[in-house]
Amino acid sequence: MIILAKFYGVSTDYLMGLTENRIAENCELSELNLDDNTIGILKERVINNRLLCEIIKHPDFWKFMSDTEIYVDRLASMQINNLNSFVAIMRAKILLKNEVPDSERYIQTLKACEIDENDYFIKCICDDLTKIVEDIRDDHRKDAETGDDNNPLSEVIDFVKEYKTATDPMKATLSTLGKQLGMNFNKMDPAEVQFFTGIVEKYSSVYKKMLHPKGRGKKAAGF
Repeated sequence: MIILAKFYGVSTDYLMGLTENRIAENCELSELNLDDNTIGILKERVINNRLLCEIIKHPDFWKFMSDTEIYVDRLASMQINNLNSFVAIMRAKILLKNEVPDSERYIQTLKACEIDENDYFIKCICDDLTKIVEDIRDDHRKDAETGDDNNPLSEVIDFVKEYKTATDPMKATLSTLGKQLGMNFNKMDPAEVQFFTGIVEKYSSVYKKMLHPKGRGKKAAGF
């Protein structure tokens, strides 16, 4: 086991399936700069730690963290304020010198150049996080644990449409059955359709509910 671990450059625990970490590196928690509350949350698994790892490993995570840090620590506030002040002063000089109204197009253009720090960085942070989440979602699209892209109600909606517009209950029932099983009754010969028709008439409670109160629907000999 030790020889194999050295050969593949992994830990023995990884070879035995006891951990997903290929390299077991014991380090002090203080090196990770995690406080007690964060460690408790990670140990109790109240969040999806696996998903958290994927978010952190995303190549654009650094950009998300960088934009967040700039916004939270107000690292760009002074520069943005200076820029807005410069634009405001230039707009005021033009207004006084040329005696143009504040509604004039060029004056409004200068006004639009001023940056709202909150709006700008909130959009940046949201865009960063959206890109990360979308990429991870696409990576897991084919996983067994993820939901299907198809609307789970679409089959029910189709059945209701068939039910409401059906002039032939048997045809509507076979059509719905065909969609469920991926069968095309149009390609069957009349004898095969008649075989399924007999089964539906005998055992389908759905078909019996679709029948008119005063009598049975007509048999479908084919499409």
